[in-house]
Amino acid sequence: MRILLAPVFFGLVAYRNMTWAFWVFFAGGLTDSLDGLLARLLDQKTNLGKTLDPVADKVFLSSSALCLGWYGIIPRWVVIVFVTRDILLVSGVVLLKLVDSPIPVEPHLLGKTTTGFQVFYIGFVVMHIAGVKFSALIFPLQVGSVIFSFVSGGYYIFRGLSWVQKEKNGSNRSA
Repeated sequence: MRILLAPVFFGLVAYRNMTWAFWVFFAGGLTDSLDGLLARLLDQKTNLGKTLDPVADKVFLSSSALCLGWYGIIPRWVVIVFVTRDILLVSGVVLLKLVDSPIPVEPHLLGKTTTGFQVFYIGFVVMHIAGVKFSALIFPLQVGSVIFSFVSGGYYIFRGLSWVQKEKNGSNRSA
């Protein structure tokens, strides 16, 4: 659902319909939360879901940030930080898959915290533009989003490099 909502959000921002853009963004965040909650409550965790959920997060959040940066609503350097982190992480997973050393895709608290900061940052920016003023929260959320993007990105890169080193030594083969 989040992947399908990304172009709708982009179109609404392009036409400066920020109230509807907020509700579409809210729906994307809500579907993410409900999806995770239902998977846990109903014990319906699948490998496909473990892969698609972070991809949907990245598509939805990155495209939302790109859209807002394109129209000058958020700083472009913030967009670069968000998108570069996601490109590096996805590229690393794909590269490991291509060399027949697929790393398990498992979320970490740092990644979840990063996603949370990004969701709230983008959501409050869109609400602010729509007329609901939360300007006091926007800068701290921006700073938190950027810091956690760097920290979690560094963690996942370290984890990937450690995985490669263990593969090289043969210790991941039995797992």
